[in-house]
This record gives sequence, structure tokens and C-alpha cells, in this order.
Amino acid sequence: MKKVIVTGGTGFVGRWLTAELTRQGIEVIVLARKCSTKEEFVNGSRVRYIVYDSEEYERLCAEEQGSIDVFYHLAWGGVSTEEKNDCELQLNNIGFSVKMLELAGRLKVGKFIATGTVAEYSMCESIMDVNARQTPNDMYGAAKTATHYMLETRARMLEIPFIWAVLPSTFGEGRRDSNIITYTIVSLLRAEKPRYGDLMQMWDFLYVEEVARALRYIGEKGITEKNYAIGSGIFKPLKNYIVTIRDLIDPALPLGIGEIPSYSKKAFSSCVSIYDLTKDTGYIPKIGFEEGIERTIPYYRDREKR
Repeated sequence: MKKVIVTGGTGFVGRWLTAELTRQGIEVIVLARKCSTKEEFVNGSRVRYIVYDSEEYERLCAEEQGSIDVFYHLAWGGVSTEEKNDCELQLNNIGFSVKMLELAGRLKVGKFIATGTVAEYSMCESIMDVNARQTPNDMYGAAKTATHYMLETRARMLEIPFIWAVLPSTFGEGRRDSNIITYTIVSLLRAEKPRYGDLMQMWDFLYVEEVARALRYIGEKGITEKNYAIGSGIFKPLKNYIVTIRDLIDPALPLGIGEIPSYSKKAFSSCVSIYDLTKDTGYIPKIGFEEGIERTIPYYRDREKR
């Protein structure tokens, strides 16, 4: 890859993906809702920022047609717990995703990669099969599922090489929504007791730098018309991850495990097989959960001091 487009490039995963790509000397064009700069150099490689529907955005096809190797579509509004069931917002995401695919068609890109989520399979009780029927449990997961099929179908009609990449439960510096990792770290740093259900679900977390590296591998070597699950390939009860975080901050701090009733009698898991990803691209995770958390905790500690 020499040049790519990234939507959502100013977001959590998007920033890390941009950094990963520029480390490899790849030029990045970030499409954003708003940005404070038009161009910068990251790791010595050029990053160009274009605001959606601006004059520069309208000129994009004329300037870059045929030059984009991969179009990464990450942009998505309403990922936080508070907005996941906002139907209007999630419907807007579907329409916007199709709009980005149409743009990719006009640009004659080499490959279009859109990102899904394990929330598409949230009712799964074992290892998720990203080629099986999705079972979303909220409007966010349902909208991602709908987007997957609409993009896959439209890409086939437009003859655009298409890949769906399912992102895992991702953590790391820069994530600010109220997910369980953020909640646990911030509560413990404040010397407050975090409270949970029994946390017996089998789970797979992946550090954001690894997610970005996996996306780069998919861009470079992924086979079109395939679905790829990204993850660590290591599954543990959710309780184990929470205890690890607590022990890294202060082993003496209490955890309220089991203090909140479980919403279901079944323990739904969030684990994926990365067999196809490794086989097709050679991707193998390097940064494990504990190392990733050790890198992440200082980020939240610094934020708490502000």
C-alpha cells in the first residue's frame, strides 16, 4: 500500500490506524467531520485532512481517482452505551456508509474495508463465527449487521473489492466512552469500588495498537469478499481481566463482583477465532492484555489529575 483513505481517522481506532499506516511510510487521507489542520506529517509520512462535503472533498475524485489502494471506513456515530439504541443515529450511519462506498467507487479504489463489531454476535454463547447469522442485542449491532449486507451487496454491484473486518472489544489510550475497561480503571484510580454482575462470560480483549496492525495486514494481504474477525485468540472469563486491572493498580482495592444482578441466565461470550486472519495475512498478536493495560492505565491517571 502506498496511499489510503481513512474515515473516522480522528476517532479512537482511526488515530491508531493512521499512526500504524504512517509508520510503514503509507500516505493517509483522513475524511473527517471537522479538523483543525489540513495537513501534517506523522512518522515522516503525509497525512491530509479533508472535511466531508467541503470544496476539497468535492475535488477528491478528480485529484485522486485511481491512486487509492485501500479505503478504510471506520466512521460511526453512536458507539457509546448512551447512544447505541438511538435509532435515527444508527440509521444515519447506514446511509453514510453506503455514501462512502459510492465515493470509493468513483475513486476506483483497490479495496474497500469496512469495520463491523462483535456486537453483531452478542447473543453468542461460544466462539463467534463471523460467517454465521448475526444475533445483535441492540440497535448499534443491528445497524452494523444491516450495513454489512448493504455494503457487501452494493460493492458487488459496483465491482468494488470488499472486506468486512469485525473489530473486537478494544481498549487503550484515547478511548473515552463508558466501556467496562474504562469504568474499571477510572473507578479504581478514584479509590471507588466498581460493581458488576458475576463476570463469568468468556471474553477476548485486544489492545488498540494491535487492532490497528491487524487492519493494516488486512489492507495489505486480506482476500476480498471475506469476513475477518480481529482478536487476540485468547479467551478468559471476564472476571480474570478485571482482577488483572485491579492488581496492576492496587491489589488491596475491593471489587464488587456479583453485586449487580445478571441481565440473563445465559453467559453470552465475546470471543472470535482469528484463524482466517492469521492464515491469509500472517497476523499474530504481539501485545498481550496485561502489557496493553500497563500502557493504558497512565493515560487515565493523567486525565484524572486534570
